[in-house]
Amino acid sequence: MARGLLFCLALEHEPPGRLLEATQETKMRTTHLKLVTILLCTSLTWATGCSTDADTDNGPADQGQTSGGNNYGTTGKTDITEDQEAFLRAYEEVRSEADAMSSGDFTERYAPNEALSELSFDPTTASDLGRIAELTGMNEAQGELLKQNGFVVLEGTDRHTFENAYSDLYFADMPVLITTDSMLYALHRSYDRILQEMEQTVLAGATERMLKLMHEDLAERLEQGSIPAAQAEAAQDVDVYLTIGRSLIGETPVQPVHDDARVTELVNKILAGVSAEGPDTLTLFGAQSLYDYSQMRPRGHYTDDPLLQRYFKTMMWLGRTEMALVNFVDGQPVFNRVAFDSAFLMNSLLSDSGAMRQWTQINKAIELMVGERDSMNPIDMEAFRTDNSLDSLDAIAGADDETLKKALLNSPYGLQRIMSQIIYTDPKEPEVTLPRVYLLMGQRFVIDSYVFHHVTYDRLQDPRTGEKMRRMLPDPLDVQFALGSNAAADLLAPELERYPYQGTLHELRFLVENHPQDFWEANLYNGWLNALRALNDDTHRGAMPEAMQTRAWDHKTLNTQMASWAELRHDTLLYAKQSYSAGVGCEYPKAYVEPYPEFYQRMAHLGELGMRMASELEQEGFDTARVKSWFENMSGIMSTLEAISTKELNDEPLTEEEWNFLRATIEREMVGCGEVQYDGWYASLFFSRADLGSFKPTIADVHTAPTDENGNNVGWVLHGATGATQLMVFTLTDCEGVHAYVGPVSSYYSVLGEQYKRYTDAEWEQTIYSGQLQRPAWTSSFVR
Repeated sequence: MARGLLFCLALEHEPPGRLLEATQETKMRTTHLKLVTILLCTSLTWATGCSTDADTDNGPADQGQTSGGNNYGTTGKTDITEDQEAFLRAYEEVRSEADAMSSGDFTERYAPNEALSELSFDPTTASDLGRIAELTGMNEAQGELLKQNGFVVLEGTDRHTFENAYSDLYFADMPVLITTDSMLYALHRSYDRILQEMEQTVLAGATERMLKLMHEDLAERLEQGSIPAAQAEAAQDVDVYLTIGRSLIGETPVQPVHDDARVTELVNKILAGVSAEGPDTLTLFGAQSLYDYSQMRPRGHYTDDPLLQRYFKTMMWLGRTEMALVNFVDGQPVFNRVAFDSAFLMNSLLSDSGAMRQWTQINKAIELMVGERDSMNPIDMEAFRTDNSLDSLDAIAGADDETLKKALLNSPYGLQRIMSQIIYTDPKEPEVTLPRVYLLMGQRFVIDSYVFHHVTYDRLQDPRTGEKMRRMLPDPLDVQFALGSNAAADLLAPELERYPYQGTLHELRFLVENHPQDFWEANLYNGWLNALRALNDDTHRGAMPEAMQTRAWDHKTLNTQMASWAELRHDTLLYAKQSYSAGVGCEYPKAYVEPYPEFYQRMAHLGELGMRMASELEQEGFDTARVKSWFENMSGIMSTLEAISTKELNDEPLTEEEWNFLRATIEREMVGCGEVQYDGWYASLFFSRADLGSFKPTIADVHTAPTDENGNNVGWVLHGATGATQLMVFTLTDCEGVHAYVGPVSSYYSVLGEQYKRYTDAEWEQTIYSGQLQRPAWTSSFVR
């Protein structure tokens, strides 16, 4: 089992962002704390190997644990509240359970609710099923699965988009199923578009302006000779860093301000690495590392616009290029003076040049859309400077290394929870410790990457032998289990037979479930995940349609969650830290809303969070009137769906207003020369009407494994992806008999790239058209 699982704790009396991490080595240490989690990032599997050369000696290590039993950066125990004490007692019990838990214990503990063994009705007798079968071309095999489960997703019924599917059903006068998949798809398209417009109109320009101001200030200081001689190397490295950033964001390369061969050579080498898009060594900020330039390849919506392509590369550079203030070598902390001087100089340039305004604007937007950082940032550095009376570069130059190292280790600054760099570690050596790092615009903590981080090499230990388990790739089911899906636990059983990491999953489930409400409301990313969690509500009860009480429905729900999660990762792949997503009129004769009241309630609340976010960004100079209006509309629609689905479960009649709402789901008319125009409340869930009707399958890399379990360099890149919309036939009974409905659902795929291949949406779309797709095996229970 992985040791050193971290959960994030925020000091109640400190400003947001000051964090402490508690370890599970021996006894949990905490201070006046409450459970929260911070920044968005992507997980990365450690590379396995026995290399001890310079390229790999200084690898990051898990800050939650140090080798040899030393715990750096923790504080002594002080008073904690009764609630916090109760949490710690509960967590100690969970840890004890995890240590003793077998795979059988795990399967029994997290067994899905008992499924309906057979239906009490014959779905093939449903009203309107004949018309639905004629429209969809439903075959005999699909009919058999429908008869067995009460629902079936039909292969061969691909539609480009959900709005296409709804409008096709509308014009065919079909009884329509309003699906959770379609609500989540509209959220994805709108979230992605809002973020894209913010980047185009504000963030790209602010980033370019920020880097320019800082670089010009550095040039002025060099001309004046105001940088202490002891910080000359740091000044050169900062010059390289800013030169690269400006060259990537601008349309033409920028020259460094140092007239120095080393600086020029390093700039050229890095820019060549960016172009090559593969791993290469990087010596910068007092450390040598294997830098993964494949992350610099624009993907997602960043391929659509040259400005966004440049912005993507720049933010990847700013978000992944670390200044490792304290490294851990053989479990012992080693202070990196060049990195510390560079970080302090970076902060000084940011403040004195006036660029802090742009930094604050960028950071606020990413913080509200995605999450908080997973590293020390300029605000933290300023707090550290104040705490330690370091008021100038001269004061830094005069401070001795040991004093600065101890000050860092006795503070919460620079702690990381997700490893996101290429690191080689010996399978026989202790788990390494992540360094304390500073980043100007670090990638963000996301809880799903945190899960991936802890269920891959080298964080896992075999409970039988104590040896590291060489599990190089996670399973996306790991995330869904941690978010509350027992159906995922059931499907993970074969994996647990090979890698007995059930104890780690047990701990992760506990930690995720115990995040307070303010964590799920801190940003839109977390709010989105929280809506997905609502789909884990027990459907195996009398009020639910019998089709939703089958095991196949559990798998269909997983498909919905994983497709939406892939879309979320797609929309945020730049910021999430990866652990190394004239017409004819008619009415619907009938409609049924997929009955998940809690899901719609959380989606409505997500709309409220969006309105709050828009108001906060307005104060930072963003024009958010349209954004605020869109979120308000979304919240209202979701509240209506919540009310309707509640009445469905309670067998209460809908009002005429609610029926009119369902009849007005979508309208389609031809305007101009063959142009299609959509209207209706579903169309209004798209932030940009330009997105309506366009096929946009998504793919996002979510985890990277440099080697296989034998140490061979494979460069595996795990992706989550979505394909075409498909039609699902769904049946239920009421006092009038058996009824059939048809509605659109998502298709989910897991894709593995090799040699650091990171797929773009365009490449994935071509793969879809080729027809060479294979869905997860567990989807066969409901797809035919």
